[in-house]
Amino acid sequence: MNYKETLEYIHSIPKFNRVLGNALLEKLLNKMGNPQDNLKFIHIGGTNGKGSTCTMVSQILTEAGYKTGLFTSPFLKFFNERIKINGIPISNSDLADIASYVKNMTEKYDAFVSEFAFDTAVAFEYFNRQNCDFVILEVGLGGKLDATNIIKNPLVVGFTAIGLDHCQYLGNTIDEISKEKAGIIKKNSDVVLYPIQESKVFDNIRLICQEKNSNLIIPELPTLPETYKNSFEYKGTRYDLTLNGRFQTYNAVTAIEIINSLLNQGYAISSGCITNSLKHANIEGRFEFIAPNIIVDGAHNPQAINSFLKSLKNLNKKIHFLVAFMSDKDYESIINLISDYAISEKSKITATEINMPRCLDSGTIKNIFMKNNIVSDINSNPISAFNEVVKTLHKDELLCIIGSLFLAGEIKKYYEEKNS
Repeated sequence: MNYKETLEYIHSIPKFNRVLGNALLEKLLNKMGNPQDNLKFIHIGGTNGKGSTCTMVSQILTEAGYKTGLFTSPFLKFFNERIKINGIPISNSDLADIASYVKNMTEKYDAFVSEFAFDTAVAFEYFNRQNCDFVILEVGLGGKLDATNIIKNPLVVGFTAIGLDHCQYLGNTIDEISKEKAGIIKKNSDVVLYPIQESKVFDNIRLICQEKNSNLIIPELPTLPETYKNSFEYKGTRYDLTLNGRFQTYNAVTAIEIINSLLNQGYAISSGCITNSLKHANIEGRFEFIAPNIIVDGAHNPQAINSFLKSLKNLNKKIHFLVAFMSDKDYESIINLISDYAISEKSKITATEINMPRCLDSGTIKNIFMKNNIVSDINSNPISAFNEVVKTLHKDELLCIIGSLFLAGEIKKYYEEKNS
């Protein structure tokens, strides 16, 4: 397959397999010689902040001189973003070559897996061929039954903020969801848990760590001085962040404790690598200013939206929201949160939609805002909607594109191509 054929094939694979669990992936990887068994993993789960935390850990290890693989999902602009080594996406030719190999193995041994499991197998093969020192592995969905949980003994298990999302698959309560996500905890592991969680999350993770004889590490809360932006103090050291949003400081201390676990295991990582890496680590589509007055953010569940809005309020700017939502998300709760903010801060709202079956139509979004006594504009074409808002944006206003990573990616890609 060439690169175009590779992407077409990957996206044609069913997202969910009829066979529950990882039996088919285990069969496939076994026939491939179990490339994952040659790799050292840092396995990171959670609901929000996984991508940011994975990126920070990857940046630190790369800065320390290690060849570091990074597997994340979903992608923002192009598929190759999901599989990186030292921050560089897999090349088109390597992706096509390895995907062709994995495809042939699935056909030869009748091991047809889901799309995400196929991608996971491709990533394992690539990282193994490239002799990576570490692989930062982001959980795709949940934990216990996720394809990434096929690995045996990660060096460290990390959890970011755990909240309600993908409830149709993981459960309708924080109790059910946290137990499902805790399924990646292995025996005798170091487990780092994001320091701000609901009490049930702490209880469940702590109990499972006890059952697995694993060491639970909960970072201290960082000090957040008012005098300098995007910075914090942790255990006597000041850290500066490129990433915007106060919630990133909590992702950062989680990353720091993951690195501390590796230090305690004997890996060489200097304090300078940590401070310098956090200062330069960047992930697209997370409270990202693509222009001085335009922010894109992929927040798409109530917990993430709430964190975004809290950080937004600190900017003391008038806001015009451009929003789109997937119909399988808790969009009513999200709209309620945005409505409360909009009423309080006198914000404007424009509803749009992405051209894909899962997307909620913009008319429905407008109607829900109307129930909250908010009159929103509507434009079903996201690029047209973006351009219209930009034309009318006042000097003291910010345009915030939120509600869907797909919307963030589409607008960001368009804006960059337009201004390149």
